[in-house]
Amino acid sequence: MIYTKEDINSFDKQSELIAISRYLHKIGKNETKGLLPHELEFICSVLPHIFEREDLTIPVYDIYQLPFLEEVLFKRLLLIYYGNFNFLKPVFNGHRELTDAEIERDKTKYNLLLKKWKDRLQNNSKSDHFFHEVKLEYNRKAKILKLLFVSNYFGRHHYERLLDEQAMSAFYIYFIVKSFFKNSKSTNTVFKAFNVNFSVNAYSYVHILSRHYMPYFNGVDTEKTFNGALENINPFELPKSLKILILDYAYRAPNNYILNEYMIFSQKADYYIIWWKPKKLIELGGELGYEVRTMYKVESKNDKLKINYDRYYQINDHIKYFY
Repeated sequence: MIYTKEDINSFDKQSELIAISRYLHKIGKNETKGLLPHELEFICSVLPHIFEREDLTIPVYDIYQLPFLEEVLFKRLLLIYYGNFNFLKPVFNGHRELTDAEIERDKTKYNLLLKKWKDRLQNNSKSDHFFHEVKLEYNRKAKILKLLFVSNYFGRHHYERLLDEQAMSAFYIYFIVKSFFKNSKSTNTVFKAFNVNFSVNAYSYVHILSRHYMPYFNGVDTEKTFNGALENINPFELPKSLKILILDYAYRAPNNYILNEYMIFSQKADYYIIWWKPKKLIELGGELGYEVRTMYKVESKNDKLKINYDRYYQINDHIKYFY
């Protein structure tokens, strides 16, 4: 890593030019292996605008031909064509409308990267912990879709499209989770609350994103509730957000509070529950701790019965902690 995510987000023009020069040097020396996802995203965004001195139409580097940018390019294409995976015109990349040739190039590259990712989802490698957790969720949803397909809920073409959407979703979640933990230089977020150790790890992060966010992709899970926009939760930095929230909840807990396996908070009219489970954790050297398991909007009768409306702490006009 040369620059942190915060560095890149705060570049002025001069700092950006210096950073571009340093990254071009890395690319020229084929020293890109140690660069983190946020750096690769920066490189992917600036390279199309760096041209040969003699020809201002041909970039120095073609991002479609650089293997080390494949993941960030795939993410970029997913975001550009979200809801339009038939690649129909018009298409905007955030700056301008794309030409027919550019759309066709994107389509070709997208299909290639999607196939490569789907092939990877078929292997059994556990060496990439983030990938392993994502694959488990992908397989669970693929099983649901297959059951619906063989029960004639939809035809083969629709079934295959839904499988592709689950593969896209799996990749996007994989990229988010890997980016956060790579930037944090850790595979988990460990902290102490209520005098015990808590961990938000890859399982926690993948589970919550896969089951309680992105309803467009994850609506196949009809029994799950989806989280709305929460002012104290950033899905792109979920372990950090959960750590801050649980620590604050513990700090404001009544003196006689007895730790449960969950906490409940509300934002306006919506109630949310965070579950954790005591278990021996690798990140704690095999010692017992609490692994954060999930967070979702409360809708079931059983969960609603857990809310103690008479015992709460008012954080502000619309957020409460319930004990």
